[in-house]
Amino acid sequence: MRIMAIRKIQLVNGEYYHVFNRGVDKRTIFTNKDELYFFFNRLQDLNNTNTSNAFRMCRREKRQNKNLENQTQLVKIVAYCLLPNHFHLLLQQQSDDGISKFMQRLGSSYVKLFNQKHERTGALFQGRFKATHISGDYALPSVSSYVNLNYKHHEINPKEQLVKSSIFEYLGTELGEYICDKEAIDSIINEAGSLEQYKVDTKNSSIHFAENKHVFLTSDDFEF
Repeated sequence: MRIMAIRKIQLVNGEYYHVFNRGVDKRTIFTNKDELYFFFNRLQDLNNTNTSNAFRMCRREKRQNKNLENQTQLVKIVAYCLLPNHFHLLLQQQSDDGISKFMQRLGSSYVKLFNQKHERTGALFQGRFKATHISGDYALPSVSSYVNLNYKHHEINPKEQLVKSSIFEYLGTELGEYICDKEAIDSIINEAGSLEQYKVDTKNSSIHFAENKHVFLTSDDFEF
């Protein structure tokens, strides 16, 4: 008999959560840029409450240049970092069970693509996604810094390995598509004091998190 995971915390609308997962047995989950960007694009395509053909509808509306911001979102994406064998997201839940629905869609969509391409079956991710509620103990600027610079914590050179981070959306230098909620970014930068101060705080936070990795790389919010 299979024992389901029991969540110790509720995922509450309006609250922020650090969400993360990695490949089973720490295996690589992004083997090339096409796979990385498939996952990245699904972060936007699958983020709405319409459960019927959500992926195809979003693709079609993008082609027709319709404004997707009018759709009801499952989550607000506040920060992200995609690395070769794991990913980190900073999300704010927007609708009931929004994070769970979003992550289920995202995981199923990507695993289906990955398994077909690599002619494999079975799990790709290490169980269900992990989530930590962002409370007063960890201010959003600090957690966003951790997510944005996670590749630095793992000493991964983005020029040599696959990395996709929202740090460039925060700095206003992203050359591709912006998917993070602009109001959330502006609020975080304002909380830090200014963009220049956010840069300073991010550098300092990087040092702090490097010394305290256990705070964010494990989670007490799930029981198995």
